[in-house]
Amino acid sequence: MLVVIAILGILAALLLPALSRAKGRAHAIICLSQQRQLGLASYLYQAEHDDRFPEVYHGGYLPAAGAPQRPWVSGWMDWSTHSDNTNILLLLDPRYATLAPYFSRTKNLYKCPADQYLSEAQKGKGWRERVRTVTGNALVGAGNAETGPLGDPFPSVAYAHLTKASELLVPGPSDTWLYADEFPGSVSDAAFFPPNRPTQFVDVPGTGHNGAGTFVFADGHGELHRWVGPTLRRLTVLPGTYTVNLATPAGDPDLTWLVLRTPRTAATTPDPGCGR
Repeated sequence: MLVVIAILGILAALLLPALSRAKGRAHAIICLSQQRQLGLASYLYQAEHDDRFPEVYHGGYLPAAGAPQRPWVSGWMDWSTHSDNTNILLLLDPRYATLAPYFSRTKNLYKCPADQYLSEAQKGKGWRERVRTVTGNALVGAGNAETGPLGDPFPSVAYAHLTKASELLVPGPSDTWLYADEFPGSVSDAAFFPPNRPTQFVDVPGTGHNGAGTFVFADGHGELHRWVGPTLRRLTVLPGTYTVNLATPAGDPDLTWLVLRTPRTAATTPDPGCGR
């Protein structure tokens, strides 16, 4: 009996890592599928709104009754017990989420299945999850996001705030991301701000797929991008702890990757050596 138990223990030790990796791959496939649907919803919205991207707002903006402003999604995620964390209407009701009608409002596409993190206070309320992990590019779409924490991270970079798909020049549609999973300790409002200096992430991209994050781009394709820099690949989630304005060493390739996939002025020339 002891021999059998020992053998079962060895088999479990061998199989569990493989099962964990398989589960991680399944989560990544689901996330990419969901974000591609969001990308398609954005395209359909643009087709009905004179080529304009859905609006993006900073600060957990909620549109007032009858207001013309309509963000792509509303609400503020955090580690508190505020109702935004569980209010699915902010994601699926067209009054608060302009993309909702384009995927039939039947499924929450904004939640990464790998994000099951809750603070102790949230667990104490009996919550099973927070409702959103996905964030939007703060520089793609009209709204108030351009008044947020912007700044040019390198001397040769000047960010641009775009409102129409026809304005996607540097970079083009295939290299400009629209929606992505955000790191659970960073996700808050629906606007993701790019790095504003060479040694700091403002908002932090997701790392929950075995050290990779998911993105959908303006041309509709999705990408699972593996982080290789010294900061993101070692990042771990500590529920209840906020991870924003994250310091990183100069030359971090992950920071540069984000910068090069954010709208910039036509005169911008990326730094030498900051390739893809």
